[in-house]
Amino acid sequence: MKINLNKNITDQDLKFLENKLINKDFKLLENIIENLSKKNFDHPAIKIIYASSKSMKPNSSLNDQKIAFDLFIEVYKSNPNYIQALYNACTLSFKINEFEKISILLEKFIENNKFDEKIYEAAYKINAKLGDVDSTIRLLKVIVKKKSEDLKAWSALLFSLLYSDKYNQKDYFKYSQEFYKNIKNFDKSTKEPIKCFENKKIQLAFMTPYFNGNSIDGFIEDLLKNIDRDVFEITAFNLNNSDINSNNLKGLFDKWFNVVNLSDLELLDFIRNKKTNILIDLVGHGPGNRLAVFKNRAAPIQISWLGFCNTTGLKEIDYIIVDPHVVKKNEQVFYSEKFLMLPSIWNSHREIGGELKINSSPFKRNKFFTFGSFNNFKKISKSVVEVWSEILNKTNARLILKSSMNNREDVRKIILNKFSKDLVNSEKIQIFAGQRNKFDHLNMYNQVDLSLDTFPYNGVTTSFEAIWMGVPVLTLKGSNFISRCGESINTNLELNSFIAENKEDYIRKAINFSNKTETIEAMRTKLREYSKKSILFQTKKFTDEFSIKLKELWLKKIS
Repeated sequence: MKINLNKNITDQDLKFLENKLINKDFKLLENIIENLSKKNFDHPAIKIIYASSKSMKPNSSLNDQKIAFDLFIEVYKSNPNYIQALYNACTLSFKINEFEKISILLEKFIENNKFDEKIYEAAYKINAKLGDVDSTIRLLKVIVKKKSEDLKAWSALLFSLLYSDKYNQKDYFKYSQEFYKNIKNFDKSTKEPIKCFENKKIQLAFMTPYFNGNSIDGFIEDLLKNIDRDVFEITAFNLNNSDINSNNLKGLFDKWFNVVNLSDLELLDFIRNKKTNILIDLVGHGPGNRLAVFKNRAAPIQISWLGFCNTTGLKEIDYIIVDPHVVKKNEQVFYSEKFLMLPSIWNSHREIGGELKINSSPFKRNKFFTFGSFNNFKKISKSVVEVWSEILNKTNARLILKSSMNNREDVRKIILNKFSKDLVNSEKIQIFAGQRNKFDHLNMYNQVDLSLDTFPYNGVTTSFEAIWMGVPVLTLKGSNFISRCGESINTNLELNSFIAENKEDYIRKAINFSNKTETIEAMRTKLREYSKKSILFQTKKFTDEFSIKLKELWLKKIS
């Protein structure tokens, strides 16, 4: 069949083109459409077919996807009944990192239409990408109300709450218990039985989607190297697709299993069949978690550690690894897990690399003081913006922000809009893109005099990195695990003067330090060596403390 390129498009023509799309004859399809008259090309169905081809073909380029995105947007704007066009634009927005246009349309749709699961899901994910925590939480609350069985949305909500200063630990615990009620209990007859197997060695397993060069690597690598293999046999349950990145730590485990494609029930039985004694979850409510497996108890002892610094809400996760500085004993009622208290700190990082040179204070070169934060932009809460703005207004200092997030213009806009003209002169703020190269990323600390911690969601990896690069971190005392990480880090370094009691004290300390450049310069030359002698980087000592606790738990379990 041939299409008359100059006559009006008929239903038969559209059917012909749709079949070409279904049969994946993309090249011929696009060639035909590109030779249509403008009038025919402007037909909404033609635009949708063309855009679908551009985005679906195996060799689709970034430019192809951008063309498709714009066409889907055009079609939806001209006729809002073409809801599929909006769905497709949402999908493409994540591939091309284009959120400004789509977020306006989604907001308008939500205002004027009944609940649509796909639209709400796209909207909350886009707002999360843009660092709009309040909107993310608002949308997720609607989703879990409408679809209480949606565990991914519940986890996204609980994770998002960590970034907000509008919810205390009691509020958080309440939401975690609502999540817990919606996790399915598998029928006992469908599950493999669980027993406390008395193996020759303690079968210790870790599970996460993030054995892939994620920030947890720096905290777990030396533990895997140092742990006593006469006592423990170490297994990894990898919840990611197997590739060179996800297998990053494979060589440090005794056993390694790629389990991403197993259902929750299949994974539960798989772990039980491996005679796992202690199973440690490293992701919590992060994306890709399998908390339903823990709810149905995959191992005699289950523990939460490292990747998520708050309660999961699951009583079947027996313990959460903490230290005396991140939780208080009277707060146990707001955690479903029992506290497994390490004596000094809840984690320890490998040495980052002695070849990284620490330069002299940037103040000497710039003649002005430079604050910095390399935390995820989502951690920059409204309270953080207000406090940092006041610091900048009361000093001649500058602020450098850098995040691992894509440095798209819309993300920059969101951040700078947070620091509105009414709060501070935006010329005092520099925003840098994240570097893929670790050396380049760490070298950026040579442009910073003092690192400012975020709150209520503190930095962890970034704080260890800053300290390694000779940059002290000013942190604020918090009210729960996630907001006390900085306090634990500085307490273990005996840097109590860098722990603020409240926001006013945080501002006062930041201003004082900006005027004491000699003090900051002196610390810069000594902080790395000093921190190497502390538990922060004494991973052998940490592993010993960690191992003792696990051995005690297992002996108690089988006694």
